[in-house]
Amino acid sequence: MKNKSLAIILSGILWGLSYPNYPNLPVGILAWFALVPLLLLLKNTSTLKESFLLVFPVFVISSPIGYWWTSYYTWSTFFICFITQSLSLYIPFIAHYFLQKKLGWHRALILFPFQWTALDWATHFLPHNLQVHYVAYSQANMPYVIQYADFTGMWGICFWVIALNVFITFGINYRSKKHFVFSAIWIFLAVSYSVWVMKINPKSVLGTSNQKTKVSLIQTNIDSYADGDTSVVTKTLDQVVSLSDSAVKTQIPDLLILPEAAFPFSLFKNKNFLDYTRNNILNWNTNVAIGYAEFQDSTKGFKNLAVVFTPELAAFWDSLHIKEEDVKVYQKEYGLPFMEFMPYCASCPSVRERQLIRGNEPYTFKYADKDGEVHQVALSICWEQTYPAKIASLVKQGADFIALMNNDSWFGKTTGAKFLSSFTKIRAIENRRTIARCSNGGISAFIDPFGRVYGEIPWFTENITSQEVICVNKRSFYTQYPNFFALFDAVVLIILILFFILKK
Repeated sequence: MKNKSLAIILSGILWGLSYPNYPNLPVGILAWFALVPLLLLLKNTSTLKESFLLVFPVFVISSPIGYWWTSYYTWSTFFICFITQSLSLYIPFIAHYFLQKKLGWHRALILFPFQWTALDWATHFLPHNLQVHYVAYSQANMPYVIQYADFTGMWGICFWVIALNVFITFGINYRSKKHFVFSAIWIFLAVSYSVWVMKINPKSVLGTSNQKTKVSLIQTNIDSYADGDTSVVTKTLDQVVSLSDSAVKTQIPDLLILPEAAFPFSLFKNKNFLDYTRNNILNWNTNVAIGYAEFQDSTKGFKNLAVVFTPELAAFWDSLHIKEEDVKVYQKEYGLPFMEFMPYCASCPSVRERQLIRGNEPYTFKYADKDGEVHQVALSICWEQTYPAKIASLVKQGADFIALMNNDSWFGKTTGAKFLSSFTKIRAIENRRTIARCSNGGISAFIDPFGRVYGEIPWFTENITSQEVICVNKRSFYTQYPNFFALFDAVVLIILILFFILKK
């Protein structure tokens, strides 16, 4: 019993530490073998209750280690995260129990990477899923391992990690050198491809003749918990305008990007504010990606919106009698469950007593740089970065790069913002696109098509960063077929199950 308890504690600690809370440490390596003690224990289970009593404590231990920072917002947020995300973790082990009972421990463990990956993919469509507790994200800060995501997406990363746990488990259980050799080859293949595309032949995934555009990120430092009264709005406007003035004068960017909902009111409904915005854009003579919100007090609904406001649009607004409905505006499609909308109840307000009115179109925006070259940028807003197929759809619309607008200040100076920014790295690798990540308090930075961060602004500072962004035209395999690997995995899983049943 003592050894069993130690094994449970070890798996829980290793799994919790493998989350991407520490970008400067390669803690993702822990996920490669974190489940091994638990998988060895499961070999001798004979009832579902016995299996559950082994699995449950592992995630009770790992959850506070992995995402304790959600409690900074509220303790209820932590418990919501624990309850909802735990379901997606227990389901693979429940499936494993029944497969083990039918086919035996060895064969069930062979199926384990396939069924975990298939279930991860299937459950990520559920409305209550917060999208954070995925195996793939443990590897987000290890770009020299996960470059194959441009073929498989995050689902391939999940398969790779779980398969490595299985190889090591077999090696220890059977004292088999063969399985440890398999483990080494498995790691070598992933690292070799990463080195090839990152160092030896990057053109193989980026193509040739890619242009560049200069982009500035405007990071405000406004308290997310502050009430949206006149003083807060005034302070926000002052910061946006002064930082934009500085960026235009010193950096001469082609595009300025503001954070999510930088303006907590409609850009077009108030003529005085619209004129004020237009005049500033004309003075800057620069394209500006603006995030703003529209609230409907009668229904508690709100729209989270973004638009690229060009100098041409500002100049001809009056003479061409342009109206709000004439302007292409991006409307946020995916919000944070329970906080921005209530799952399974479209008419119910969220915990914050608001209901996101969702958009449904993957808009991209064209703008011209100082030399007249036209570039195409896709705008995405905050939690949408956790939906891989969503970002792929933006790139399929023709985006050369992605502007991601965030509000990450809800978790203060905890590891929360670092955890969330790790998702952005995988989205960049999957689609081979630079992502310009602009947040109101951090983390604001540029992530290149290989998941490497550059031009980062220190968090919770009022500041700007300006960098050149490569505009890639070539589409990755994943961008074109974002669900291919998951579906292929599911088909192989079914074939293997039938094969093992017939062979038995």
